[in-house]
Amino acid sequence: MIRILNQVQSFGRDVFERILVVDSQGTDAVPSLLAHGGWDYVIYRSYPHNLGSGANLRERLRIAAEGGADYAYAINHDGSFAPEVIRTLLDAAKFVENLGAAYPLGYLTTAKRFNLTGTRELPLPAMLVELPPPSPLIDVFWSSSNGALYSTTPARQGILPWSAMWMGWEDLEYGWRLSDEGYRQVIVRDAIYFDNYEYKQTWLANTIDKPAWRTYYSFRNLILAVRRSRGRFLFYAVVIYRALLELALIVLVRDLKFSRVRSMYRGVWDGLTERLSDSSMGGESVERSTQPPCLHASAEKL
Repeated sequence: MIRILNQVQSFGRDVFERILVVDSQGTDAVPSLLAHGGWDYVIYRSYPHNLGSGANLRERLRIAAEGGADYAYAINHDGSFAPEVIRTLLDAAKFVENLGAAYPLGYLTTAKRFNLTGTRELPLPAMLVELPPPSPLIDVFWSSSNGALYSTTPARQGILPWSAMWMGWEDLEYGWRLSDEGYRQVIVRDAIYFDNYEYKQTWLANTIDKPAWRTYYSFRNLILAVRRSRGRFLFYAVVIYRALLELALIVLVRDLKFSRVRSMYRGVWDGLTERLSDSSMGGESVERSTQPPCLHASAEKL
């Protein structure tokens, strides 16, 4: 967060009206930085418990909306701060009627592909392409919140990310609800966001190596999102497909095979039984699963 704040300081109010930092169980590191001069437009919020990714995004959008911002630009602690991308998103957002979110066009540096996964409503394996379509605005059902420009109009109407999405799929579930409420979501083709997200090629699929405990949330949260926002048979078929693919990857590619299978089983069970508590960690401790804090900036003007 401090790395990104120092980058933002060079541009200051040329881009942002306010900066909001939402932290979980924060130390005095960020307040100590802000205690020095030049940070009067930064708001810092630290919570005594671990918010997780869903509640963290919810708090960022809620506070931005209540503060009167027109847009909220969200960036995670490991994101890339690119002022030209933000300006391009803002320029495009002004001309999109009933905007829910404007997303950058993600270029995955490890896969050397553009990420158009959100053009599919179903959360199938990633849709990675060498060249994006020529349209300046690409309509999507959802996309990553890391680097997204959200309109705060939905938040002011009570449409906010779901806190139960403790670790993963929070942007999918929120994107689905924005679509259901009639808000348009677009990828802005000229806003290219270089993302070092850790995709790697296997002979089975483009895959991501995450800690074993993340398998729990991958399946629990996906099932919860489907039950809340979709619930049609086709979407459960996708969950089954993803489970079979993950089992194949665990058997043939991944490490910690027993832990991953156990985490997946518990995640599926807790999703089907609508267990919303964040205390079940798929066999791991709470400390192991601390969500990294995020930085969020609400932007009202260029």
